[in-house]
Amino acid sequence: MQRFVTSSGFCILLLVFSGCQTNVEQSNPGVGDTDTKVAVISLTSDPLTDPQSVNMGLIFAGFCLDEGYEVAIFFNVKGVTLPITSFDAAYKYQGHAPMIQQLQTLKSRGAELHVCPVCMKDLEITSDDIIEAAFVTDKSKLFGKLGGDTMVFSY
Repeated sequence: MQRFVTSSGFCILLLVFSGCQTNVEQSNPGVGDTDTKVAVISLTSDPLTDPQSVNMGLIFAGFCLDEGYEVAIFFNVKGVTLPITSFDAAYKYQGHAPMIQQLQTLKSRGAELHVCPVCMKDLEITSDDIIEAAFVTDKSKLFGKLGGDTMVFSY
C-alpha cells in the first residue's frame, strides 16, 4: 500500500484517468477548512476478482475515520460493482465483515460513498441499482472534497 499526499492537480489527473471526468477544470481549488483532514479512497478493483484490495481499501477508510479524517470513498472503474443492490450482502474476504456491511458501517461513521456515473454507464448500472448508503456523484460533490492537502489512496 502506498500513501500519496497530493496536490489538487494530481487528484484531478487521477480522476481524469480513472474515467470519471473527461473535461476537467477545478472551479474552487483548496475548498474546505484548512484544519480539516481529508482522505479520498479510490476503489477501482473488482470486489469479486480482487477482494483483498477492495477489503483493504474499506479497512483503510475506517483507519482514516479513526484518525479524524473526513473520508470520501470513490467507487470507479470496476469498483462500481460493489455498492449495488445485487451485490451478495454476505460476500466477504476471509474473516472480515461482509463488504456491504463494511460500507454501511463506514457510512454510519460519516464516510461519503461516491459512485462514478461514467463507470456505471459503461457497466450498465443504473442509479436504481445503487445501495441506499451510496450516491451517484458528480463533479461538484467529488471535487468539493479535494484540496491542496487531500490524501488519495487507490485500491
